[in-house]
Amino acid sequence: MNLSKLDVARSQLLTAIRLYWDDGDPVSVYTLASNAWEIIYELCRVKNIDSISDDIQSHIGIGKKLKRDYINKPFRNFFKHADTDHDDILNGFSDSCNDGMLYMSVEDFIRLSDKSPLEFQVYQLWYLSRNPDKLRKDIFDEYTKKIELAFPEIRSLTRSGQKKMAKSGLVTIC
Repeated sequence: MNLSKLDVARSQLLTAIRLYWDDGDPVSVYTLASNAWEIIYELCRVKNIDSISDDIQSHIGIGKKLKRDYINKPFRNFFKHADTDHDDILNGFSDSCNDGMLYMSVEDFIRLSDKSPLEFQVYQLWYLSRNPDKLRKDIFDEYTKKIELAFPEIRSLTRSGQKKMAKSGLVTIC
């Protein structure tokens, strides 16, 4: 089997999204999504593609780094290393920590690739339906109407109900 870095990232991210919508293990979701994100981010950097990760980095305080302080340090390193912290206990991790990680990965993949799996596009719209404050003000009105049509009253549902709505939306499209 011949795999490009983009193939690997697509596979990891697609698996992460499917696990996420099925309420699968959140540690596995985060691990897969953050691994995919790192590959996608580096491919964007090498190809001079403006990534959402760069946009986010520009809003982080001086001395802080997105990868080091917000992706690796709180969770990713804990999930993959035990050389210096073998007795530590991780506090503060939950399934909701996957939301932004998946979104950054999906958004950067879409910017990088000419095509993306339908699950990525549905996740992107689903995430924005739950977080309309993340939309730029100049496109807010245009997209909120589309989002409301795709996911009506999603913010009134439980987290589990929101995930089910995304998954059923994907099934309807297919």
